[in-house]
Amino acid sequence: MNILLITSAEPKISPFYTSEKRPPLGLGFIMTVLKMAGHKVFFRDNYLRPSNVLDTDFLVNKKIDYVGIYSNTICYQSTLEYFRKLQKMRIEKKWNGKIIVGGPHTSVGTDTIPDYVDHIVIGEGEETILDIINGTVQDRIIHGRKVQDMDKLPMPAWEEFINLPYDWSAPWGTFYPTYTMNTSRGCPFNCTFCSVKAIWGKTYRFMSADRVVADIQYMQNKYNAKCIYFREDHFTLNKKRTVEFCELLLKKNIQIDWMCETRVDQLDDFEYQNLMSRAGCRAFYIGVESGSQRMLDFFKKGEKIEQFIRAFDIAHKVGIKTYASFVVGAPTETREELDRTYQLIERIKPDYSGMNIYTGLPGSELYDFTKMNNLYEFEDSNHVLYLKGHNKRVDKYYNGDPFRKIPGSVSKCSLMMWNIKKNFFGVLSRIKRG
Repeated sequence: MNILLITSAEPKISPFYTSEKRPPLGLGFIMTVLKMAGHKVFFRDNYLRPSNVLDTDFLVNKKIDYVGIYSNTICYQSTLEYFRKLQKMRIEKKWNGKIIVGGPHTSVGTDTIPDYVDHIVIGEGEETILDIINGTVQDRIIHGRKVQDMDKLPMPAWEEFINLPYDWSAPWGTFYPTYTMNTSRGCPFNCTFCSVKAIWGKTYRFMSADRVVADIQYMQNKYNAKCIYFREDHFTLNKKRTVEFCELLLKKNIQIDWMCETRVDQLDDFEYQNLMSRAGCRAFYIGVESGSQRMLDFFKKGEKIEQFIRAFDIAHKVGIKTYASFVVGAPTETREELDRTYQLIERIKPDYSGMNIYTGLPGSELYDFTKMNNLYEFEDSNHVLYLKGHNKRVDKYYNGDPFRKIPGSVSKCSLMMWNIKKNFFGVLSRIKRG
């Protein structure tokens, strides 16, 4: 079979940060699975750079049997556009293939997907995609089987990514090239603002330390990796695996810098962090969210202010940089609680920090709370909720970026002028660096 896999293009206006472009590793795993089964795979990353592949004779010339579309809620309007183009080609008898859609949006927005889409994959696709392509599963809505043994996953199809203009830099350092890796899935926690558990489930599954180290060695030998960014929710959640991973890197004398996204549950252990530092860990991305314990409890974070203080203090001592992420403007947050967030930032002194305006994404408990209590002033076409006072927060925390404001609330002239200013300062910055 000939299969085209595409991502959905970013929207022009979004309350979320969409400028970071890194390889879609989930599709990478699926591409390798398909290739290993003997299928011919074509790939277009419209999130990286929009293509006109569906406006040409590509599907006909390449005899494409299936088009698989990766969709998330923020990019869903472009997904809808692809659906319409594909269905139009089928109605006009120009193409008679089938449409598959997967990705985060299918877990929270199944009812928004048109009836003519042949297959909707909810959850993981590596073990399900071959069932669809081979015809052994013909259901329209398919709940993908979870990969229980993560070590059985193949390497993502890096050959499809490596020559594309992704961001290969390290977000908190000068390491180049930096490659992302996903080594775990699932989240056992109950954060009310997050929809991850609706996508991956609550069971935490992970690759073994041996597998992770082997993949790093492969990336070093094949693609000259200098740094690995573990782009997953809780890289250090299983302490035993993390210790084994670090000890294996040291034992094999593998020289690699790495950084990860994690929680502080176990990071208030000096020996643990010190081991990670000696094994090459250079930065933690930590979702602190708030300096108010009441807000942390409201978010159901399962973490204490004292744990954050201890974890950040240790990170400073062992030489691991820290990025602290915070949520502002969440439902029920008071002015005093926001002040506590600023006080916590001053206390933990992260090397980098980000203030993220709360915007409600479907699939989370806090989204339902926001909607039920009518705490929002606007609901966009993707059912994303903008809380009351959103634009004022954009002025304060996002430097007034009109592309982050409520859709339709800013004139086209303002958007155009912002782009001109942004491009001018971008050129000026490059000139200074040169």
